[in-house]
Amino acid sequence: MNFSEYRKCLTRRQEILAKTLAFVSFIVVLIQAGRLSPYLNIFGGIISPTMFFLFFCLIPIVLLINSRRFTVNYMLMLFCIAGAASLVFNHPVTNYMSSLRFFLFCGMLCLLSPLVDSAPLRQFRQYLWQYAIYLCQLLVILSIFAYLWTLAFTGKGSPFIIIGHPMLLSTLAAIVSIVITWRLLNRDKNINKKNIDKYVIAFNIFSLVAAILLMIWGGARSAIISFILAEIYLFATLLHRRKGMRWLPVTIIATLAAIVLIGGDTTYRVKKKFEIAIEHDSLIFSRQQLWKSRIDEFKDSPVIGIGFTNATYYSTLYDNKKIIDSCPDRREEPGSSWLCVLSNTGVIGFAILALWNIGLLRVIRTRRRNGDTTAAKYGALLIFLIVEGFFEGWILYAGSFIFLLYWLLTSRITDYKWLYHNSNQSICEKCLGV
Repeated sequence: MNFSEYRKCLTRRQEILAKTLAFVSFIVVLIQAGRLSPYLNIFGGIISPTMFFLFFCLIPIVLLINSRRFTVNYMLMLFCIAGAASLVFNHPVTNYMSSLRFFLFCGMLCLLSPLVDSAPLRQFRQYLWQYAIYLCQLLVILSIFAYLWTLAFTGKGSPFIIIGHPMLLSTLAAIVSIVITWRLLNRDKNINKKNIDKYVIAFNIFSLVAAILLMIWGGARSAIISFILAEIYLFATLLHRRKGMRWLPVTIIATLAAIVLIGGDTTYRVKKKFEIAIEHDSLIFSRQQLWKSRIDEFKDSPVIGIGFTNATYYSTLYDNKKIIDSCPDRREEPGSSWLCVLSNTGVIGFAILALWNIGLLRVIRTRRRNGDTTAAKYGALLIFLIVEGFFEGWILYAGSFIFLLYWLLTSRITDYKWLYHNSNQSICEKCLGV
C-alpha cells in the first residue's frame, strides 16, 4: 500500500468513525430528550440522564484525539467564562443544580458548537445535523398518521401522541416548513431522473402542508410569528427562483387559509390564547410576568447576573415573588432565552452572545454573496430561532431539543470552507472569534 492509498484509508476510517459517533449520539439524544414523548424514553430510569450527558462529553475527546489540528472560538469561550463568573460570585438556588448544568452546557457546546472545532468534529456535526432535520420531518409525518389512526379507531383524533407537548410540536413543524420551503425553491431543475424527482417533490409538498397544519394546531404563537418572518426572508433572498415556482407561496397561503376555515380543534389553541390576551388587554399576557421576573433579576445583578440557569423570582400571571424567601423548591420557566441570558450572566454575557449572533448573520450574508446555495436556508432558520428565543427559554438548557438544533446550526453556518475562501475573511473571523 503506497502513501496515497494509506491516506485514503485513514480518511475513510475517520468518516466511518464520525458517522458511527453521530448515529450513536443521536440515539442518546432521543433517549435523553424523553420530553419529546414519553414513548421515546426507551430505557426509563435504568440509566441516569447524567450518564448520557457524560457520554456526550466524551465524544469530542475521541474526535479530537483523531485530529492533529483544532481551533477554539474565543467568543464562545468568553461566554463560558462569563457563565462561570456568574456562578463564582453568586449563590444559586441549590435545587436548580446550576453548577452541574453549567458543566453539561460547556460539554454540549464542545460537542455541537464551534467552541472547539476540527475537521472530524465538523464532519460529525454535519451528520448529526442531517439526522436531526430528517427526524423532525419524520416526527411531523408520524404525527399526522397518528391523528388519522386515532381518528379511525377511537372517533377522536389527536396529533400529540408522538410528541406530547403541543408547543414543541408546533416549533419543530415550523422548522420543517422552513427547510422544505428552501428545498422546493432550491431544487435543481436539470435532474435526469425526472420521475423520481416528481415523487420527491410530491412528498415534500405533503410534508410542508402537514407541517404548517401541525404548527397551527400546536398553538405556539411564537413559532407562527417566527415562521412568517423566516419565510419572508427566504422568499426575498431566493426571489430569482421564486418566479419559476409561483405555486409554492400560493400553496402556503392556501394551506393557512384552509386551516383557518376548518377551525375547530386545529385553531382552538391559537384562538384561546388570543382571547385571553384580549381579555387582559395584552398580547403578551402569558409572557409579561415571566419577562418582568427576568428583568427584576437583571436589576439585582446587572453586570455578572444572578448565576447560570438560576432564578430568584417565581412568576405567576398576576404577581412575582422572591424564590429565596417564599418557595425555594419551585422551578421557574425562563420565558425568554435572551432575557434568561441577560438575567443569568448579566450584561457581559448578553453582549457576547448578541455579538455572536450578529456575527453569524454577517457570515450568512457573505456566504450568499459567494454563491452558497445553503446560506438562505441557514439564514431563515437562524432568524426563526432568534425570534422564537424571545418567547421560549432553551438557549442555556442542554436537555432541550431546540438547544441541540440551534448550536448545530451555528456549526453549519461557521463551516471553514466558506470562512476561508472569501474576500471578507478577516471580517468573518473577527466577528465570530475564529
